[in-house]
Amino acid sequence: MSENKTDLTVMKFGGSCLQDAKSLTETTKIIKKYLKNTKLIIVTSAFKGITDKLIEFYNKSCRDGPECKEIIEEVKKLHLKFINKNIEKEKPEYEDTLNFLETNISDLTQLGRVVRLLRPSLDIQDLIISYGEKLSTFIISKYLNSIGIKSKFISADEIILTNDNFGRALPLLDESEELINQKIKPLINSNSCELVCVTGFYGSTKDKKITTLGRGGTDLTAAVIAYCLAPNFNIKVIYWKDVEGFLNADPKISSKASLLKNISYLEAKELAFFGSKVLHPLCLDVNEKRNIPSEIRHFNNPNASDYTTITKEVNVGGKVIKAIASINRLSMVTIESGTMISLPGTAAKLFNILGDNNINIKFISQSSSENNITFGIDLEDSMTVSFLLRNSDWFGKQWFSIKIDNDISLIAVIGAGMLQTPGIAGRVFTTLGKNGVNVRAIAQGSSELNITIIIERKDCKDAVNVLYDAFIA
Repeated sequence: MSENKTDLTVMKFGGSCLQDAKSLTETTKIIKKYLKNTKLIIVTSAFKGITDKLIEFYNKSCRDGPECKEIIEEVKKLHLKFINKNIEKEKPEYEDTLNFLETNISDLTQLGRVVRLLRPSLDIQDLIISYGEKLSTFIISKYLNSIGIKSKFISADEIILTNDNFGRALPLLDESEELINQKIKPLINSNSCELVCVTGFYGSTKDKKITTLGRGGTDLTAAVIAYCLAPNFNIKVIYWKDVEGFLNADPKISSKASLLKNISYLEAKELAFFGSKVLHPLCLDVNEKRNIPSEIRHFNNPNASDYTTITKEVNVGGKVIKAIASINRLSMVTIESGTMISLPGTAAKLFNILGDNNINIKFISQSSSENNITFGIDLEDSMTVSFLLRNSDWFGKQWFSIKIDNDISLIAVIGAGMLQTPGIAGRVFTTLGKNGVNVRAIAQGSSELNITIIIERKDCKDAVNVLYDAFIA
């Protein structure tokens, strides 16, 4: 790090960090502590439960439901309660916050009428849902000002540009970098601002339509802001969570699961993809691009020495396998045909069908004889995929056999140490075989950081525990 750069920390606070007086007090303590040594940007989620209420409001508006007014009143009441409890009425910020709330509740009510008049659309849904973060972040910013912390509110649609994939939009990093440096960099360098409060979870298209970033969207907002400011500041990101960090197994499956204190971005992305909900893989990818250190810290124990630090450094020493990830509920689809070799483009047609219908593939395996393709999907997508394939012109009317097994689990053995240790796959399969676990399919990525094993669901817990005992414990 360059010593002449200003220290800057980007912090993400989720809804559980802002749900009541106790959590707000803890959040305030954290902010005050870090402000002693660094400039701050905080990225906040909606207050707990608000996003679900806004989704319900949109759905009821689509059906002209009579409960719409009640839902909006409840949204207003929850925010009003927070304001009255935490901002003193004598402060100018109190009136500012009430006016902001009234204006935005009025806008939401009007949007409900628009939904009833027009056909349902994802862009209006995204706009409605974004109000959760907009309200919470403005209120938090005003609250901080009211207790003497100089804060500036910025709505993320002013600084984060995305594509137009509503509901799961992807940030446009180059365009966002220009806007973020225009709007946020001067504030960070100004003595009149101690921290910037930015709304998480949403951005906007180039033609100013609000888009949401999908699950983990607030984490992604924090990552994008850090990415865009990294060339100009000594920067790191802290994600405040209700967990200590990444664990080396699912604690619901293995009672021996323990914290991974240091992990590389490559390993963290593998863990995130294969079941861990701690951080979204895309968020990790953005942080990795500019080698930004990230920390996952437990919100209820902010001074703990145990937390996860994620960096670009890959440590191939120590344990060969760092973690055993698992996805308990999967479906495995096998497409088989003796004519597949003479039908070029089969895989391309398969992926087009799945992609066009937003079906996510968890793993894929193809035999060397090219007469079958096996892939894994979420159990909830099983019936949809069966219908799509059996009714497609290509797979439904050619000589294909389509088999779907809905009693499948996935085990992923993850660790950078596998890069330099031959024979790991053999040891993994020997361990499973000795313990009576039948392997149905396997896949290994070109990174060689993980081995993906498909087994019957009834064997999932045993498989995780025997592998943990063999390679980690």
